[in-house]
Amino acid sequence: MIGGFELYYPVIMSFVWIIGAIFFNYCERTFTKLRSKKQDNGPSVEVFMSCYNEEAVLERSIDSLEQITYQNYRVVLIDDKSSDNTLQIMQKLAQKYPNIEIKAQKKNMGKAAALNRALSESKADYILCVDADTIFKKDSLSYLVAVLSADQRIAAVTGRPIVKNVSTLIGKLQFLEYILNIDMIKRSQSFFLGHIMTVSGVLTLFRRSALEDVGGWSTEAMTEDIDVTWRLYDKGYYCTYQPRALCQIYVPETVRGFVKQRVRWGRGGLEVLRNHFKMIPNLSWGQRFLALDMCFSYAWVFLVSFAIFKIFFEFIFIKNLRINLGILVAYYGATLLFYGFSKLFNWKNTYIKYKNYWLYLPFFFYAYWLNNIVVVFSAFYHLFDSVKFAAWGASDRGKIK
Repeated sequence: MIGGFELYYPVIMSFVWIIGAIFFNYCERTFTKLRSKKQDNGPSVEVFMSCYNEEAVLERSIDSLEQITYQNYRVVLIDDKSSDNTLQIMQKLAQKYPNIEIKAQKKNMGKAAALNRALSESKADYILCVDADTIFKKDSLSYLVAVLSADQRIAAVTGRPIVKNVSTLIGKLQFLEYILNIDMIKRSQSFFLGHIMTVSGVLTLFRRSALEDVGGWSTEAMTEDIDVTWRLYDKGYYCTYQPRALCQIYVPETVRGFVKQRVRWGRGGLEVLRNHFKMIPNLSWGQRFLALDMCFSYAWVFLVSFAIFKIFFEFIFIKNLRINLGILVAYYGATLLFYGFSKLFNWKNTYIKYKNYWLYLPFFFYAYWLNNIVVVFSAFYHLFDSVKFAAWGASDRGKIK
């Protein structure tokens, strides 16, 4: 029989995330109006886009970036020794847009090394770190700049990615994950803790002085965005979330590509926990609760996996099947609440199109937690692997239209 912790942990955490998201929205509108405003001019910004074999998506991303409303920015494209036509496309774009600078790596050394090279030569106030497959909403940078300008303690603010390629079931489920779980969790963490688990490498604005204070991005980290978030926390900075800063992204549309991406994310989270585990008593309260939440999540994964194995064992050998249907209904109910509040938070936002995705909700909750189980076991398997630098992997972005 499944124990109480295994049964109720996902439901309890779902309600915590929903409540935190509600208060985040209320407090942002009532007490922190400066952060919710757009700022179309002000501090200088350099946009870092590190690329490896991005010929399929680069031009579209830059065309959208050049349409943003913020004025005081320039674009730095770093080619990490691509084997396709990425560098040639960069050169073509630099002729089209005069605010583009190109840096070509002589050797492929990974995303973090490419970003660090650009950082070492930067004089801008803020650094916007983006991916080459991102399609930017025109006011996204304006919202991010307003957050950093409002509070000197904030070292980084991350935006909100929305899944663009939804032609397959796995694409639609990831669309739901981004607008429900990822968005709700970040809102809730920002309200309760003043910290988020990680900034997103897709769209994050950093204070350059803070990045230099922590030595830039780690070339040995499996996920440089999670790693730099926690090293900023170690220095006493804050990282926060601005859901009004929107962009569209391409996500994996094959099971293999999806699992590979999520295992990498899982390994990045475990690396952070491993490096900070002995330090938990000395961490800030925000970091402490984030670390404990990770520990509880990992404990839940192992306990529920054992419970599922036990259920199957009893069914096969004892012919006894005991499943709590009430808790399954509660799981689905929590998912419906997520969907309802997400639509409420975004009812004026025409950039996010919900369509008929509510039809996929029965699959979503169980797929989300099953994915967590697979990812955690795979990440623990690779926990003590070490690399000299985190190399690029083959990108699975589904059907790019």
